[in-house]
Amino acid sequence: MRGLAGKTALVTGGSSGLGEAVVLRLAEEGVSVAVAGRDEAKARAVAERATALSRDAGHEGRFPVLVRDVSVVADCERLVGEAVAALGRLDVVVNSAGVWLEKSILETSEDDWEWCIGTCLKGTYFVCKAALAHMVPRGRGVIVNIASDSGIHGEPGAAVYSAAKAGVIMMTRALAIDHGPDGIRVCSVSPAIFDTPMLARAIAEAPDPEAYAAVQDEGYPLGRIGQPEELAAVVAFLASEDAGFVTGRTWVVDGGVTA
Repeated sequence: MRGLAGKTALVTGGSSGLGEAVVLRLAEEGVSVAVAGRDEAKARAVAERATALSRDAGHEGRFPVLVRDVSVVADCERLVGEAVAALGRLDVVVNSAGVWLEKSILETSEDDWEWCIGTCLKGTYFVCKAALAHMVPRGRGVIVNIASDSGIHGEPGAAVYSAAKAGVIMMTRALAIDHGPDGIRVCSVSPAIFDTPMLARAIAEAPDPEAYAAVQDEGYPLGRIGQPEELAAVVAFLASEDAGFVTGRTWVVDGGVTA
């Protein structure tokens, strides 16, 4: 895609799932990526795969590993500072760190709320803030936030998660308005169910794992759930110059389930 080779990026939640797929796709496109996550061993494994993919594609990308918790504001600031220090500048930020909480409001505790909102919304917000402080003086940059189709329609039994992802979508729109004049694009991507470790954990923790797994692709016109690489391709497009006139919108990547 145009304009990605030679760029630098920070991907939160880059050690697993959708974030991992984004790191690997950006590596293939010639982007140097700071791989951020809470599990150092997993993040290093992703960085090693990204290094190999980058070289195979004829690039010389760098993939520093950053171990932080985005639910802590100081860590959000450190992440951006460390990424800039390691890569020299920050052209793209992808906020992929997230957690899944499947509880009704009557079952949800304050700790549940803080855990889900802290990672999915608060973490995304404060990484954006730190990134914008770096991007605004430079007059350019792209932020892509991973939201969810749960932020567009109500998700049964997941009120807090739905609220968090709806917040990400609306925050994205507001930031795009505020910082478009600064030369910065801010977009979000709203995936439906994808084949990730997060889904595997949800299935394993369900009262009836077999029954829970059997209904995951119900209602999808394409007859299946998504693969992480399909989401990563959309993120790479939004980060590229091919999407130079795209900002303030959420791109729904859901196999037609909300059609």
